[in-house]
Amino acid sequence: MVVKKKVIIAFVITGILAISTMIIFSTYKSSEAYRKAKAKTQWECSVVCAEKSTPDSYVITYSDAKILSNTGVLTVQNRNDFDITVHLLCEGKQELVSDSIPAGGCYSFQNVTDKEYTVGIHAEVDENTDIKAFVYDGKDTEPYTR
Repeated sequence: MVVKKKVIIAFVITGILAISTMIIFSTYKSSEAYRKAKAKTQWECSVVCAEKSTPDSYVITYSDAKILSNTGVLTVQNRNDFDITVHLLCEGKQELVSDSIPAGGCYSFQNVTDKEYTVGIHAEVDENTDIKAFVYDGKDTEPYTR
């Protein structure tokens, strides 16, 4: 009888440890640190807004980062509290423009292989506002959370 209770207690403790380990692993897999670690390549394309857009001027601020995709897909992650539009500029090719990317959202550009791109960002913000964006090589559409 005593041995049976000890076996049951051992199974319960093992089960609790297994469930705890699964919860910790699941939490880590959904974290920003895990997404950053699994992304093949990541570029921070943050910029400072050059000037405020007006009804007569649409201002795009270009990053110094040059990006190249090995997978054919570039995903932009908006790390701001406001919407942005991303422009990919490549010499000799038509500029690629994203839809409006909501705060914390992502947008993937398809078929962008073998060319180096410059990232430009537009946002309806005041001059000198920091605009934060990350670009991943591949499709990573997890929303940004702080």
